[in-house]
Amino acid sequence: MRAGLSFEPIDAGNVARYVPLYVAVFNAPPWNDGWTEAAAFERLGGFASEARFLGVGALFQGQPVGLALGHGERWTDRWLFQLREMCVATACQGQGVGRALMANFEAELRGAGYGTVYLQTGQDAPARAFYEAAGFVPYGHVPMHKHLVPA
Repeated sequence: MRAGLSFEPIDAGNVARYVPLYVAVFNAPPWNDGWTEAAAFERLGGFASEARFLGVGALFQGQPVGLALGHGERWTDRWLFQLREMCVATACQGQGVGRALMANFEAELRGAGYGTVYLQTGQDAPARAFYEAAGFVPYGHVPMHKHLVPA
């Protein structure tokens, strides 16, 4: 599969072509999220409209099979990158597409001046092993959330 793989920048003008991929991956096990195409477009399009957005799409025979995207955030002495979404088509997982996509994405990030990438994934999610194999390590922050109820 890697032989026919190519990459393209994702931006506000083409992010819609990645919506069906996103919906298919995150509505399947183990995520089972329940995305609609409209909601996924709103999410991915929102990221693509951010000032320091950077995204890379993986294509096989011209069709989207993977994406990695996020945005830069200012920290005290440098810019950090928040990887907000990454996925590979279920049928393409385990064939080196994710590794190739991550390598391409990291090269783009280095070229843009980023030295650190942060992401969030589930404690027991299969993606955790992928990210750890790619060199990501837990860093001591505790993800938290709170549901706000109407007053």
